Amino acid sequence: MKKEIVDFLLNHADPSIVLRVKKEVLGDLSREDENALIGDIILQKNVQTVLKSQQADGWFGNGFHGQSPTRGVGIYNNMEVGLRYLAEKGLPPENDFIRRAVQSFLIREPFDPTYGMKRPETPETDYQYTASGLYLARSSIIIRAGYEEVLPKNGFINLAHDIDLSLKTFANVSNYAAADDVIDRHRKKPCFEQGALWPCLYHLRMLAHSHGWRNEKNAAALADGVSRLLSFEHSDEMVYTYKKGQYVGPCFAFINSQYRILGLDTMGSRALSLDILELFARCGIVQQVSVLKSKYNHVLSLVDNSLNTMMSVNRRRDHDWSPYFGFALEETWRNKINVQCDILFRILLIIHYAEDSR
Repeated sequence: MKKEIVDFLLNHADPSIVLRVKKEVLGDLSREDENALIGDIILQKNVQTVLKSQQADGWFGNGFHGQSPTRGVGIYNNMEVGLRYLAEKGLPPENDFIRRAVQSFLIREPFDPTYGMKRPETPETDYQYTASGLYLARSSIIIRAGYEEVLPKNGFINLAHDIDLSLKTFANVSNYAAADDVIDRHRKKPCFEQGALWPCLYHLRMLAHSHGWRNEKNAAALADGVSRLLSFEHSDEMVYTYKKGQYVGPCFAFINSQYRILGLDTMGSRALSLDILELFARCGIVQQVSVLKSKYNHVLSLVDNSLNTMMSVNRRRDHDWSPYFGFALEETWRNKINVQCDILFRILLIIHYAEDSR
């Protein structure tokens, strides 16, 4: 199936998918071919929305985390989504737009009020709030942009610390017998215990796209933690992070209602789940975690011999991007082929990384 998907995508897919298939899956992309494909990618409408929003200091748009109509911040022209989107589209770390965006984090320490964000606590304090805070989001997109090993030394961004913290949050799950064991009732609302280590989507992204943590011991600890996490029962109630007298929604923590929204409780036909399964595959643990292996086999079963995918998507909603979601690289989903290419590409990545971890 892998070869058939590769051939189909090389003949039908968006230039960004073609670039990533050649570079990431086949490992066969000349510099001349890459430059030509990037030239096509940069001209696309959504990419142009990001690039035209880049300010003099390199920042994308007028905000950091998601849309804000009152500030004129849309789906793509904000820092978090914009930078991740460009990296997903295949722009390399050395690309000038990417380089300047990452550099902008080093100019204004750490989040300037200009970007519409409240100044966070110091890292030592901010990390005490479970699955919350701007430092996780910032580090995850810097790592996704390819700067794990090349970020210039500075006094306030410590990627190694955040990667280690991410590993610890997953490994720490093995210390609990049930998801409820990490929950406190605060004025009848379920909240994380103060200072509890519990994984969220940003932790998973950091591990999926970084390499410094990878050794046999850490991989086993991650697999054990994820196995325990996926064995828990999860209810439909929201679990909050209690922060300075406020109930704050955590950054898609893998617990209860957020766990269900992420599609981890049942794969079904939700394309959204592909994004999450890809991240676990990149961590190299799909074959070691029985639930993930079952989901992996289920995904493969949803592709027929003609490469049709038995996954229903909402062509408007599921094509959009946000700080938490986004997997569409085709410029539009106006026809079946566009949708098919995006889904097949994510399935290809899942196969590539899941089989590579055998």
